[in-house]
Amino acid sequence: MRIKLVILLLFAFLGVSAQENPWLYHVNQYNFIRYDLNHLHNFGNDKYSHVFLEKLEKLAKTGEGRINVVQIGGSHIQAGVFSGQIRTRLQQMNGEMNAGFGFMFPYRMARTNSPYGYHVRFTGNWQTCRNVETRKTCTLGVGGIAATTSAESAELTILLEKENTLDYSFNKIKVLFDAPDSVYSVSVDSASVKNVIKADDYFEFELNHLTDSLNLKISKPAGVAGSFTLYGIVTESGPNGFLYHSIGINGAQVPSFLRCDLFEQQLAALKPDLVILGLGINDAYSKKFSPEVYEENFTELIAGIRRAAPETAIIFTTNNDSYLYRRYINKNGQKVEQSMLKMATKLDAGVWNMYEVMGGMNSVVLWEKNNLALRDKVHFTREGYLLLGDLFFNALMQNFELYLDSKNQLTQLKK
Repeated sequence: MRIKLVILLLFAFLGVSAQENPWLYHVNQYNFIRYDLNHLHNFGNDKYSHVFLEKLEKLAKTGEGRINVVQIGGSHIQAGVFSGQIRTRLQQMNGEMNAGFGFMFPYRMARTNSPYGYHVRFTGNWQTCRNVETRKTCTLGVGGIAATTSAESAELTILLEKENTLDYSFNKIKVLFDAPDSVYSVSVDSASVKNVIKADDYFEFELNHLTDSLNLKISKPAGVAGSFTLYGIVTESGPNGFLYHSIGINGAQVPSFLRCDLFEQQLAALKPDLVILGLGINDAYSKKFSPEVYEENFTELIAGIRRAAPETAIIFTTNNDSYLYRRYINKNGQKVEQSMLKMATKLDAGVWNMYEVMGGMNSVVLWEKNNLALRDKVHFTREGYLLLGDLFFNALMQNFELYLDSKNQLTQLKK
C-alpha cells in the first residue's frame, strides 16, 4: 500500500527503522521517556477525526488537497520550535506537502520574542495589546495579539529565516486587519502583484512569483483621522499540502482566548481541519487551580471553535510535567491530564498525553539533566522542543496507520 510506503520512507528519512522501533524521535532514545505510551487517546473514536484522516489519506496518496492546522498555546507555542517541528514533519511526509508557513505576527512590536522561522521589521508608531494583558481594553483576533497605528504611513517587512529546514517562500499573503473608517490602504510592489482581494477585514495579495521577503506599505491620506489594527499575516505557497498556523502567546490561559472578540470570525477564515490545543500550563501554575473552572472555560472555548469550524478535529495536548516557582513539584499537571481526558470524551476530541509520555511526575528533572528542559523546570531547550514535536508527530502517524489498517480490514471483509 502506497501510504504505508510513504510512512516507511519517512522513518528511513529520520534514520529510524519502523520494524525495530516504531517511535519517531529527534535525538537518541532516553530510558525515562515512555515511548510505549506515545499515542493519541480517543482520536479515531470521536466523530470528527475521520474527516481529517480521510483528507490526510488523499493528500498522502495523490499529493492533492489542502489540510489546515491551527495550534494554539502559550510560550511553548510562541517560541515556534515545538510547533515548527510538527509543521516540518507533516510537510515532509512525501516531499510535496508544503503549502506555506501560515500565521505570522510582528511580535517584537509588543516587546516579546519572535517565533523561530521568520522576522518582521516595522516602521511607524504602533500600540500593541495581548490577550494576557487584562488591564488593557482592546479588540483581539485568533492570534491573541494586535497592533494599532494612526500614522499616515507605516511599513512591515517579512523576512524568512535562511536556516529553515524547508523553503517557505510564498506567493500569496493575507493581511488580517481592522480599519473602521476604511481610510487605510495596504499595498506591495505593484510589479509583484498578480491579483488583489480587498474585504472588510483582510487584504489578500497573489504574487507573480515565490519570494522569501516582502514589504507591505500601510497608508492613509494626510490629515485624515482613523486607525489601522493589525491582527496577523498569513503566507501561503500553493494549493496542496499542509498549511500550519502556530499561534502562541506567552503566559496565555484558556480565558485569554475567550476574551478575543474576533476569535471565531478569524478562526473560521483559517478553515482548520485540525485544531491542536495546548492551554493549561499557565492555568495550572497556581496552588489555587480549580479543575472545575478550567473545564468550564475550555468547554466554552471548544463551543466557539465548533461554531467557527463545525467539522474540525481537535487534539488536546496535556501539560508537561513541571515545577511551581522552581521549587515544588506541580501536582496540578495530573489534574489537567485528568480534565483533558474527561473533556476529550465529552467534547469529541483526542488527547496527546505529554505528561505521561515525558515519564510522569517529576520526570522534568531528568529532562533537565539531559539538557532537554530549562532550569525553571517549565520550559524546554531547543532540543527538548524538537523531541516533543517528533513525539507528537509520531503519535499522530501511529493513529493514521491504525485508521488505514482498520479501513483495509473493512475492505477485506466486504470481499
